[in-house]
Amino acid sequence: MTPSLSTQPLSEREIEELEDVLLALPEDRGSLDVSMLDGFLVGVLLQPDPVMPSAWLPLVFDAPDGEPMIPGDLDRAKRVIDLVMRHYNNLAAHIAAREPFDPIVFDVERTDDRPIEPDQELAALWPWAAGFMNALGAFPGLLDRYGDDEDVDVAMLNIVRHIPLDPDDTSDVALDLARQRDEVDRELPLEDLDDAIEQLVLGVMEIADITRPRQPIERAQPKVGRNDPCPCGSGRKYKQCHGRDTSGTSARGAWGQSRNIAAVERGTACREIARMLRL
Repeated sequence: MTPSLSTQPLSEREIEELEDVLLALPEDRGSLDVSMLDGFLVGVLLQPDPVMPSAWLPLVFDAPDGEPMIPGDLDRAKRVIDLVMRHYNNLAAHIAAREPFDPIVFDVERTDDRPIEPDQELAALWPWAAGFMNALGAFPGLLDRYGDDEDVDVAMLNIVRHIPLDPDDTSDVALDLARQRDEVDRELPLEDLDDAIEQLVLGVMEIADITRPRQPIERAQPKVGRNDPCPCGSGRKYKQCHGRDTSGTSARGAWGQSRNIAAVERGTACREIARMLRL
């Protein structure tokens, strides 16, 4: 099915256009870059109760009260907001359908001639994870309602692990967070950036299964029993034909599942997020 214009994914040129606008905003604003925006929008979309664009759009541009979100002419502002909303709609469609999406991630730049090590390569995900955290801080409904849910906590580890810790912070909280992070990295090592992205997206979909469950389809006709003849006329039982479970509508379905995190202390991820956000 061809996506509508309102959900069409942004092209590379449009992503660059959006990034240029965000980077050109006044320096005193704490606005997001495109990778942070991507994570922020996912954090908004995973909230158990829908968040209206009027609530989250101003946070993207961090505009002071009384100032326009995007300085300049109105046509330019409308163009930028249209790009943001289209990207939001595209992410919403992927999450609603439980279809993997490609996070916007920029490669880590080299500072010398030496090749980038795998652990350094993973630093490319911290802006995305930081944007996600910004959404949880601005809209705490997810943590308020599901902060004690073990499945949410396990899935959240795939995101929280990419938030950098301050090496100069020697407080008890910081040391505890560092210990928990080391435990996660030891129990669940990531092979490379592609592996980290795959696990991150799987974590997002597993959270969505809990906070934004898919609505059952209302049937116009009575449900076919699994041992009844299939309505397609094949002569086979429904359970052996069109009644087979191949939907893949759950993140734990046909296209994968995040790794077993049973060895990691339960409550690690949501507790770490709450401490970082001081919730």
